[in-house]
Amino acid sequence: MKKILSLIMLVSIAISSVNAQAVDNRYSDLTYDYFYGKNSNVSVRVKKVIAGDSKTSIKVLKILATHDKDIVVWLLANKNLRKLQQH
Repeated sequence: MKKILSLIMLVSIAISSVNAQAVDNRYSDLTYDYFYGKNSNVSVRVKKVIAGDSKTSIKVLKILATHDKDIVVWLLANKNLRKLQQH
């Protein structure tokens, strides 16, 4: 019985870990070129939504925090980046 309970707990922890990683990877497929490339037409409004989303991936937040010229996008990206890096 103890072995079954231990196994259930381990599976539960593993699932929680996978879910936590997936939560912080929203928009992870977006690249620098998507936001700032020659043919990019991403609006500031869209970048604000992405930068302000607490589930946006660290990779994307770093892109926005490093390269965006809009102060609100920059502030939102840095705020969420600090929160994610604290975990």
